[in-house]
Amino acid sequence: MKRTPLFNRFFNPERALAGTTLLLTLLFTPLCLSCGSHSSDSNLNDSIWIAPPEDNSILSLDESDRDGSVRIGEKDYTYHYHFQPSDSLPIVVNADGQRYRDNVAHLTVRREGTVIFSHRFTKQSFTNFIAKKDLAGSALVGFSYNLTKTEDHTQLRFIATVGDPDETAGINYPIEIKVQTSGQWSTERAQDIETEPLIEGLNVDPDM
Repeated sequence: MKRTPLFNRFFNPERALAGTTLLLTLLFTPLCLSCGSHSSDSNLNDSIWIAPPEDNSILSLDESDRDGSVRIGEKDYTYHYHFQPSDSLPIVVNADGQRYRDNVAHLTVRREGTVIFSHRFTKQSFTNFIAKKDLAGSALVGFSYNLTKTEDHTQLRFIATVGDPDETAGINYPIEIKVQTSGQWSTERAQDIETEPLIEGLNVDPDM
């Protein structure tokens, strides 16, 4: 049958092919989209699940700065220590996987204004006193004057504590630092200690 111009106007093979392609595309697009995303939760409506970011936060202990004085013989001795987190030391990861900054303590002792002792202490200063199994997960967690030795008028005594930064873990090693009037110093494992309170009057019994 011969096609007339009017027939060609209403039936164009190229238009028919294009229309069929468009129809098939519209019909199968939703199926393709649903095949491209998977979810174990039907309430997500086939949305793409993105894993939450891991918690890589690093915790720090409080910084402290203290001064004190001790009378030894006929001379006055003053001390100053600064305890602070350090960004230059390796990060400590405790048994629970929590990350902490390690700390440093700078101690200076003066005799009537003249410096006789100055030292920077870190966890590594006390490795001989720490069990190997606890060393990696421990940090220098405290530094203070040893109040149980206030009646000792021959030397100055301080307490450095190495342990798990999470105090609930119960892992801590108190080490006593003894500074002589000559400026010489030594360390030993502390047995009976009392350190300065973080808040004034904290170690004073309340009035009854």
